[in-house]
Amino acid sequence: MLYKVLEKNGYRDFVKSLISGFEFIGPVKKDRAVHDFKVIKDFKELDTAYIRTTIPPAKKILFPPDEELVCYEIGENIDVKPVVESGEKILFAINAWDINGMNFLDRVFTTDFIDDNYKAKRDKLIVIGMDTEPAETNFSPSVGAEFATGGFDLYMHDIGDRYFIRVATARGDGLLKRYAVVKDAERNDFKEYDRYMDNYRGRFKLDVDIKSFYDDFEVIYDKKEFWENAAKDCYSCGSCNLVCPTCFCFNVKDDMELNLKKGEKTREWDSCMIPDYGLVAGGHNFRPTKENRLKQRYRCKLKTFKEKYDRYACVGCGRCIEACLANINIAEDINSVKKEVSA
Repeated sequence: MLYKVLEKNGYRDFVKSLISGFEFIGPVKKDRAVHDFKVIKDFKELDTAYIRTTIPPAKKILFPPDEELVCYEIGENIDVKPVVESGEKILFAINAWDINGMNFLDRVFTTDFIDDNYKAKRDKLIVIGMDTEPAETNFSPSVGAEFATGGFDLYMHDIGDRYFIRVATARGDGLLKRYAVVKDAERNDFKEYDRYMDNYRGRFKLDVDIKSFYDDFEVIYDKKEFWENAAKDCYSCGSCNLVCPTCFCFNVKDDMELNLKKGEKTREWDSCMIPDYGLVAGGHNFRPTKENRLKQRYRCKLKTFKEKYDRYACVGCGRCIEACLANINIAEDINSVKKEVSA
């Protein structure tokens, strides 16, 4: 890791050069409450002072809601061609918890099976991180996701009259050398950075008691009343999955042309919270009730992948809390598990 400093008066020129030289994706104000990450053509469109984005930027870029995987033509032989679309892009001003969500998806799509579509996009994505103000529903520090140690090329911290930049890759170092005037960070810069990070972590107000969840979950796993109470208002709509930076379940479908000679296979986001997700041939449903589906979601997020990757499949962003039509709150439920076991 290299550490550089960019003076504020050089920031605009740096970003404008990136916008003119690359497909540049950054935060744009959508309405009073929400920002969206879009392709930016003009520096004036960029607004890094955001708190909320509905859909995680890295997820929709690397793992789109609807994506063609292969196309095929049926004749004397069946000709199948993979569809792998990727191009060099810059993802700018993505915060630490969303970078950590992307790092989780990296493990999912490149560990047991290499997903060519995901990997092609990921390899060409230049990631420049930036701290943003946490929402009141954000509990990232509780799951260790308020700070990213990797998964980015550059990470910029605003320490007043300058940016303290962590340089994680040679590609990131090359961007600075080509498009910015920076200097090596010195002792005083590190001192200001340390002070800034202490202050920044103090701005997260929501805390969850997750330390013993891994074991406590098994104690309440079969407590029917606990899960009935937790899921009593659930609509089984899947909103929590759709806004989650780490959810990766998908469905695959075939679309044929009317001549039945050409077609394409696409994948689209799916949700473990909807009733049909566990439905199989013969009419059996492995997760027929909303209580069972919510319990499995929490197990997946907070235990299964803790076992598999030694990290939670939750980055504490709080999007699911805000998106839930029934006001189901994962932070409150995590704390409720501790209270139930300790009672």
